[in-house]
Amino acid sequence: MHNRHLLKSLSKTGLAFMILALVGDARPVGAESAPPGRVRVIYNLDCSEFFIGTFGPIVPETIDKFVDEHAATGITDLFINVNAQRTNYRSDVWEAFWDGYDPTLPDEQPFFEGLDPKRRFETAWFKATLALHKMGCDYPQRMIDRVRHNKVKPWISLRMNDGHNPHSPNHPGHNSLWKSHPEWRLAYGLDYEQKEVREYYLKLVREVCSRYDIDGLELDFLRFWLYFRPGREHEGAKLMTAFVEEVREATREAAKRLGHPVELAVRVPTRPWIARRHGLDAIAWAKAGLVDLIVATPWFASIDGDAPMETWKGLLAGTDVTLALSLDTGIDSGASGRQPMTHEEMRGVYLSARYRGADAIYFFNQFLSPYQSWPREDHDRLLRDAGSYPALRSGPRRHSVTLISPWAAGEPGNARVLPYTGTSGVFRIHIGPKPLPGQGARVELVVPDHEGPLDVRLNGAPCPWSGLAEPDHIKASRTGRAKGERQRHIYKVPADALSDGYNLIEVKSEKDVKITWVEISVQ
Repeated sequence: MHNRHLLKSLSKTGLAFMILALVGDARPVGAESAPPGRVRVIYNLDCSEFFIGTFGPIVPETIDKFVDEHAATGITDLFINVNAQRTNYRSDVWEAFWDGYDPTLPDEQPFFEGLDPKRRFETAWFKATLALHKMGCDYPQRMIDRVRHNKVKPWISLRMNDGHNPHSPNHPGHNSLWKSHPEWRLAYGLDYEQKEVREYYLKLVREVCSRYDIDGLELDFLRFWLYFRPGREHEGAKLMTAFVEEVREATREAAKRLGHPVELAVRVPTRPWIARRHGLDAIAWAKAGLVDLIVATPWFASIDGDAPMETWKGLLAGTDVTLALSLDTGIDSGASGRQPMTHEEMRGVYLSARYRGADAIYFFNQFLSPYQSWPREDHDRLLRDAGSYPALRSGPRRHSVTLISPWAAGEPGNARVLPYTGTSGVFRIHIGPKPLPGQGARVELVVPDHEGPLDVRLNGAPCPWSGLAEPDHIKASRTGRAKGERQRHIYKVPADALSDGYNLIEVKSEKDVKITWVEISVQ
């Protein structure tokens, strides 16, 4: 009786959902109860890729072409990132990327002296932002106009502490605040405990809210994700909540000016307790009515193959906040190093997230290997399928063990479980819904220096060895990743062995083996 009352009390605060997620499956959305129709599909374009010519000549018409092509795939929201440490438009409150560059001088000028000699190509980026400005084109405004033309929602996304090139203090991408205050620098970005730093970012928030007709503003706290010095995160969380309150007021003023809602989104670490440990208490912001959309996000190093969407949903109970899962384009088992993802790997993670309760799908950095290397039909099909649960489920998908990043010391479990060395390994993988009739499944392992069969069981059922095989889906992705890939051990999964949600893989051997990749593939 006492425990029942305790659980009831905990559930009011959402803690029961966290407990359930840690000890086993919380109740998932599941295939049968997945929301009908399509969900939001969000695409974030960073502040720089357009300016290096990925999508064509750096002219206003290329902006239109980019938006038209992506809108045709069915994205519902385009997040237009306009800053790193500088802006890609002529700001009145921040330095633009080209400020300090003298177009009358050769590249051997003071503005570029901080560039790595191996990265002199970066000069073109700074020149291109100025060139577009001289054409009379305001980059975010042109984007917004074309997005509305396509009946897609335009947002502005702000990177809240971009930390590129910290090792190069004279890099032209750094702003004057970063350069003039080395005592405020963290490993990446600046210390938000300093009032001047928070005010600096609020100026940009207020400018974009007062200048542009947007449907929403995103605070991208993942690019990068350090905001306070070690040991100061707890106090920093209070400062950050006050900061978000001021941003919320700016979006409300924008809504009054524009005559339509202006939502507020935050992009934070994939796990709510880790986000909070870093001073980013997104659940508190949601319960205070400060945000409309939370984007649970793994760091650049790897996607998170076990993103706890049901925990987020439980903690958000009683709010109207939308939950999205964001994926970058890299995957790391914990032993493989960051590798470009394939569309089958990305599809698997998105399907699992939808099964577990995610309300929206979010694409980040897709202009990397997906746009530039994958066959275009794979890129476009994934964007088209992303909003549809049945479409995601019907295609080939992969579910892998991955590392967890960002991480925080003292959290339950480990940031990585691979590589594993021993004679009896146990691995848990969430696959979302079990395969449809007619789909088959395999356990795939990378076991360096061991070519014979192992004893592999899935949920206790023996999985017969099918031999070694090349990872054809990696070859098809044309990312160059296949060159370093080893042959995989393939084990056929009995048709009735897989369960919805989590599945347990057991690997036994007579002597120690090293395992660097564990995956369930559904074809």
